[in-house]
Amino acid sequence: MTDTTVFKIRYVPVEEWPIGCQQQWHAAFDAADLFSKTKPATQWRKATIRKVCCGIGSLMSWIAYQGHLDHDCEIADVITRDNISGFVADMREAGYAPNTIYSYIQGAYQGAKVMEPAADWSWLLNAVKKIRAKAKPARNKLKRLQPAQKLDRLGRKLMDEAQSNTKLTPYKRALMFRDGLMIAVLIHRPLRLGNFASIDIGGRLTFFSKSAMLSFAADEMKGKRPFEAHFPPKYFQALKTYIDIYRPYLLSLKHEDAPDHTNGLWISNEGRQLADQSLRNAIKKRTAKEFGQDLTPHLFRDSSVTTLVRDAPESARLTRPILGHTTIETTNKHYNQAKMIDASRRHTSLMESLFNKPKQDEGQCAP
Repeated sequence: MTDTTVFKIRYVPVEEWPIGCQQQWHAAFDAADLFSKTKPATQWRKATIRKVCCGIGSLMSWIAYQGHLDHDCEIADVITRDNISGFVADMREAGYAPNTIYSYIQGAYQGAKVMEPAADWSWLLNAVKKIRAKAKPARNKLKRLQPAQKLDRLGRKLMDEAQSNTKLTPYKRALMFRDGLMIAVLIHRPLRLGNFASIDIGGRLTFFSKSAMLSFAADEMKGKRPFEAHFPPKYFQALKTYIDIYRPYLLSLKHEDAPDHTNGLWISNEGRQLADQSLRNAIKKRTAKEFGQDLTPHLFRDSSVTTLVRDAPESARLTRPILGHTTIETTNKHYNQAKMIDASRRHTSLMESLFNKPKQDEGQCAP
């Protein structure tokens, strides 16, 4: 970088992209005629579109930061070897997590493919693969995981305190009850963040006389399979309390420019449907205060599966439909931390037993 200022990513929204890039972006979503192949972008989920926009928009913000963004250019002028290498180098220098860097570059690659499909993007795919190979989690996931039972108790604890602590303001009580309910429901129904945040009353959440149902269409789910499950029965009354008391209060906080009405279940402190990132931050804040380590909503999936496999191994195959995976191998690969935890515990126990034995001739530490 040319100066000592640390680069911070700013997302350039689609409507502020160079005109040529905007045209290519919109063309990627045009419906194919009778004789043409379906365009890949038209089948993307909202989460994929958001990821691609972030990847390209963040790269454009970096180019603009360098003072080189041409407002008449096309995507091939934006996504170049020099721009990608400089963008990655500055993100690393600024301390961005390896997985974050990978996500941005992968998003840029996905966008490039659909915006200019005739171009050769193999060089960018190679870069994506190399970045992914080095993308290690910035923090140890195992140290952050909590048993599902502890997360369930945290959710109940927050709701109970919101109900009983009269010293709290109505504002704090509403947020505390909302967050407690989110945590309790999420550990029982470990949906992906986008799905969980999108729950709406009368749509994805349907009420019956003494129960409620969560349902998502196939095109909303990452695995392209529909999902349906009862709202956790033990929290049905808590759900009614939230909807009758705390949700209306949060809706009353809306700003003048907020929509007049929203069916969204989770409401922000500004009277709007809670955005994905805000929901994520709320859960991280509550778990960090309780456990000393924050948990993201995605880690609830790990905790749920790990607890189930460890405490009820005969039920391991139930985890596949819970997480919406096509195969049990996907679940085992990404989410089952139980074997690693048990192995580390056995190793620790063995070492302790060896240290506690009467001291003998130790000899050499050799094969």
